[in-house]
Amino acid sequence: MLTTASPPRAPTLPPTAELDRRLAELDKQGFTILPGFLDRETTRRLREHTDAVIGTKPPNVDAHQSVISTLRHPIPGDIMAEMVTEQHLELANRILQANELRLIEQVLLRTDTAKVLDPSPCGWHIDMAFHPKHYAARPQQTYVHMVHMLSTVKPGGGATMVVPGSHHQHYAAAKQLADQHHGQFDMLDQKTIKEEILRIANVDKTKAVEIPANEGDLVMFNPMCLHAGSRNTLTQSRYVMFMQFMDASATELNTVLNDMKWRDGFPDSLRNGLPPQWRSLLNR
Repeated sequence: MLTTASPPRAPTLPPTAELDRRLAELDKQGFTILPGFLDRETTRRLREHTDAVIGTKPPNVDAHQSVISTLRHPIPGDIMAEMVTEQHLELANRILQANELRLIEQVLLRTDTAKVLDPSPCGWHIDMAFHPKHYAARPQQTYVHMVHMLSTVKPGGGATMVVPGSHHQHYAAAKQLADQHHGQFDMLDQKTIKEEILRIANVDKTKAVEIPANEGDLVMFNPMCLHAGSRNTLTQSRYVMFMQFMDASATELNTVLNDMKWRDGFPDSLRNGLPPQWRSLLNR
């Protein structure tokens, strides 16, 4: 049965000085953590909703990778609209210096345990390739990636691995790549430019750190920061929810997303569940 309980308690933002420090860390390191953003009742409801819409957990498998179940929109259930809050919008507005926000996606993800004991990172990547001009623009022409920890993630429990500061190296590589093509930077050719940026930057993966986090924490990433998943070798499943926001002025990003049909399929339950003044979040 899908979750239809009363709306969750509002997320908790840190005091202004601490939030400023965390956002400065996001800019410098490429990631940061806001502890205790969601309360435990909300994370419990979201775990239950994840299991309801994804289905029963598969048995442990003898594989080299954890069993990862992912559901992107359309995701049914009133709770998905409830998870778009003033606190999320405040954060996205602060980071992007936005004028008019758009919701890119919501994702529910569960990483079940595998029988292998190797917790090493797998699948190093950047989420999307941008040029420094996109990062420097105001409003910013990139996006905010928010990862809500719906369960405590301990070392070896499928935590994300990240190379701190690597986004700066990748932005520099993107500029070098564009300069080689007379200043042209083809956002639509994401596969090629991501491969070239990774090749040029050649980031030292031995400097990667694991990001354990507590249930309720919010982890935010720069999409140009080098990161990877890791196998869940523990008995507990790892639950997270992604949300991403951009500014409506990010036309090149929006062109890429439209080409990928990434924002297609927002369900009526999400649109109807948002306050009328926020329904523009789902506009093209």
